[in-house]
Amino acid sequence: MNSDRTIRRASILLLLGCVFLHSLLAQIPVGTFRAHLSYYGTHSIAVTPDAIYAAGENGLLYVNKDDQSLGTWSKVEGLSETEISSIYYESNTGYLVVAYASTNLDFIKDGRLTNLPDIKNKTMTGEKKINHIDYDNGLLYISCSFGIVSINPETLLVQDTWYSQVGNQHYSINSLQVFQHHFFALTNQGVFSAPVDSYHLPDFATWQKIDTLGSDPFRCGCLFQDRLYVTKHLGEDTDSLLYFDGTQWHSSNIELSPIRALCASDTELMVSSWNYVVTFDANEVLKSYISTLDSYSWGNIQDAAFDGKLIWIADKNNGLVRYDREWGRISLQIPNGPFSSFSYKMDYQDGTIAMVPGAITPTGASSWLGPDFSYFRDEHWTNLLQRDNSELRDSYDLTAVAINPRNTDEFYVGSFYTGLIKYGKEGVLETYSRSNSPIQSGDTAEGRIGGLRFDAYGNLWASCSYSSYPLVVKKTDGTWQGFHLSSYVSGYSTLLTDIMIDSRGYKWILKPRENTIIVFNDNGTISNLSDDQTTTLNMNAAANIETSTVNCVVEDKNGQIWIGCNLGIKVIYNPGKVFEGTAYPQNVLIEQINHVQNLFEFEEVTCIAVDDANRKWVGTAKSGVFLISENGKDQLLHFTEEDSPLLSNKIFNICINRESGEVFFATSKGLISYRGTATEGKEDYSEVKVFPNPVRESYHGPITVSGLMENAFCKVADAAGNLVWQDYANGGTFTWNGKDFYGNRPATGVYFVFSSDKSGKQKNVAKILFVK
Repeated sequence: MNSDRTIRRASILLLLGCVFLHSLLAQIPVGTFRAHLSYYGTHSIAVTPDAIYAAGENGLLYVNKDDQSLGTWSKVEGLSETEISSIYYESNTGYLVVAYASTNLDFIKDGRLTNLPDIKNKTMTGEKKINHIDYDNGLLYISCSFGIVSINPETLLVQDTWYSQVGNQHYSINSLQVFQHHFFALTNQGVFSAPVDSYHLPDFATWQKIDTLGSDPFRCGCLFQDRLYVTKHLGEDTDSLLYFDGTQWHSSNIELSPIRALCASDTELMVSSWNYVVTFDANEVLKSYISTLDSYSWGNIQDAAFDGKLIWIADKNNGLVRYDREWGRISLQIPNGPFSSFSYKMDYQDGTIAMVPGAITPTGASSWLGPDFSYFRDEHWTNLLQRDNSELRDSYDLTAVAINPRNTDEFYVGSFYTGLIKYGKEGVLETYSRSNSPIQSGDTAEGRIGGLRFDAYGNLWASCSYSSYPLVVKKTDGTWQGFHLSSYVSGYSTLLTDIMIDSRGYKWILKPRENTIIVFNDNGTISNLSDDQTTTLNMNAAANIETSTVNCVVEDKNGQIWIGCNLGIKVIYNPGKVFEGTAYPQNVLIEQINHVQNLFEFEEVTCIAVDDANRKWVGTAKSGVFLISENGKDQLLHFTEEDSPLLSNKIFNICINRESGEVFFATSKGLISYRGTATEGKEDYSEVKVFPNPVRESYHGPITVSGLMENAFCKVADAAGNLVWQDYANGGTFTWNGKDFYGNRPATGVYFVFSSDKSGKQKNVAKILFVK
């Protein structure tokens, strides 16, 4: 069952056309997505007549051969899914084939994408995985964990399926090679062969096992100079290279381990190992040796391909590597983006988004992800990496981040292993742990930070897990203060995650596994401990649903506290009375057809962000992202990976750029953003902008007037003064759908947007040239 669809974005109407990097990172229109993916790691290469394609974890990177410009493809630009497993170029039909971990397949040609979900939709027991793609005699052969699927690339129909199971024995096909009129199936338990014209190919029991090769795993193969070369895996990182000359099998004189990939041109065989690529002639004499380790990060080569005088290498640590054999030059082809393909927590200040890729496991332990920090400013990503900062050589899991609001070139990043790291624009400035601060941990870690926040006075507060000082603060004068909270935290056994500071100065600290929030008030006197107030919330005292885990806490623009739990959302409507013991979390009740239901009653809410219209963006563990109204009664938007470009339904964090209204979603498969309709209200009307202007007849998207005062009342009128539309701005942005009250597109002409502040004293008029 095929499903055709046109690639969604005009910038990539031609598959092999050039999409300049700056256009990919330009500010996006309201109502559209863009992906912020890492291409520092690639694993598969396809060479076409016009471009080089490399597969990252969740998107494609390509290099245009004409001008060497870079472009990227992701789910936002039309790919069916994330988690690409391999790519292949079929030269006879001109298709670029993209295979996914789900076993879904995309076929891309001449600007059109055809999705072939047949393998994905096939119900079967056991593992279902695509390992390799090859072409022979008019058919594509898809080597899978369950067998071999043949596809006719002319019709894009499945021709046949050969299951590789014999009795109770199951063979995973790693690669299928055709040599001397025989199929050779490389499996995890040896090599099997069968004549290409056999009527019994669907019965794997009729395939002949080549006993002389043994039962070790055979991973990859290729044809070179009338020989079939294959790799035999002997355990750990040890491989051997064998070849078949049509009569018997031989051990190759090429001795490399481990072997990651094989590739052949007419005159050379290329063998890829973990950090180097070697080519040999027909007599197995060394022709060239290329090492990515010599010039760049520690190599982790996955694939390599010939392209005339160039060799292209897919490397998990160095992205796409270009080697010019004529000049002996090696260079990295990496588009601007965050370093890590994983995103966890974010912070925003004054046009800058900071993102960290660490994680805390559900059991409260480290996940051992590298300490590579990224920030986004002026449409450009900057990456501050472990390999460039010797102070981070023993660090892991960056789990919290806070931008200094008084100096946005200072970033404070919390590690769940080595304490607190202070970054400048270019790298690490200072580190804080048990040796120079109250930050500490009861185990071997230097300090396990779960949350970071600056207060209104510029003091930095941090929550620390498994510590006798679960709450610490770095004051503006550089000195520290630690708080035991001994009646509320059981020292070295307590996991603490996020910390939120509300408009009253109260600190709300999450104890997720104990379904508790600690509320602390220093009363504006950090050094005076005698007037401190501390309490905990009973999450189930006044709620309709009993929860067991608390995941996030935010304050909205009305001063109410919204809490995300393993079962829905709870709200404290009178948080000013929390220390009086009369403020309780309550469920939000919404009216459904013939009944009343608790808001998100059946969803685990992982994060909540409040936009400048006081609406709530809600991230969940399994159901994607929701935008709900100010009081939570109405659902305004819902994005899932099934019906939108959203990369994953598992959301870790949401952060909003207050200037542009762009909403960033940290998902389990990377970072993606969506341009929302709410922005920060301005103090006056000096920065009013209309987009687009003029509005062409071909444009049918939202028309926005930004730079308005908060929640301004706006009226759209024609030149004769007739009212066409009216509404309130969301924060500082008014959005018009380009239609009148009757749902019709108005006539061509100049339209005026009249806006005024809440008092009606400050007013503005913006002009729009509108073409019907």
